Amino acid sequence: MGAAGHYSAVASRLSPGGIAIGIDRDAEAVRRAMEKHKLGGLAPSDVKVELVQGTIGELERVVERLGLDEVDRVLMDLGLSSDQLDDPERGFSIQRSGPLDMRMDTTLELTAAEVVNHYSAAELSRVILEYGEERHYRRIVEAIVSARRRGPIRDTAELAEVIANAVPGGRGRIHPATRSFQAIRIEVNGEAEQVRGGVEQACRVLKTGGRLAVITFHGLEERWVKDGIKPYTRSAGHSEWFMRRIGDVVKPDAAEMRRNPRSRSAKLRVYEKQRPGAGERD
Repeated sequence: MGAAGHYSAVASRLSPGGIAIGIDRDAEAVRRAMEKHKLGGLAPSDVKVELVQGTIGELERVVERLGLDEVDRVLMDLGLSSDQLDDPERGFSIQRSGPLDMRMDTTLELTAAEVVNHYSAAELSRVILEYGEERHYRRIVEAIVSARRRGPIRDTAELAEVIANAVPGGRGRIHPATRSFQAIRIEVNGEAEQVRGGVEQACRVLKTGGRLAVITFHGLEERWVKDGIKPYTRSAGHSEWFMRRIGDVVKPDAAEMRRNPRSRSAKLRVYEKQRPGAGERD
């Protein structure tokens, strides 16, 4: 749900009596959305608002708890929200110093500090290679292990500097620690499992003819979405109903990227739940 921009846009288009369910694992995001709702800026008065702190991996449980058997539409906006990125105290930012946290849900036990300072070299290598796809992962892990021998790495600025000094070629347009920060964040929040599980659950809770829209921001998220969709495609042998992608991948145009530079890597894909005979392309 994030800052509730997409949520309010969807809610404004629901029929009178419709239900708009907003889910975010960040309690602060839910609190801000509730404040907007109290001020009347979240949804029309004839649309029921349901705001839930939870994860997309709990989608079926949330829908069931609200007394619903199925839903018409699901929109998943993956990745970080601008509110999380802009708050240095959350520990997501490379540019501004903050604690090594990176938890979307601050009740989680695992933090970035635990990953950076206590994971073994082998575990760090797995995280940075698998979730960061960082080709210099060996240099980075060696630098982190060497730095923490002198004492714990205490904040994001120190970690970013350690990584930057380990990566050859100097600093370009993208900070050399970007991929490693992404990898650590994904590990802390269990994002791979959440996205795969959430997509699978969305396929199941949608009514026939319902649509799932997913906004991704990097190739890993795209693969997790495809992994979640795959068991429910026609080619996988799912015969009672199946998920089919409709339309082209939608990317931001130049005007949107000027308004919101963080949208530059966003891609929107839409899938429809169909019965056999409605279409054949997965």
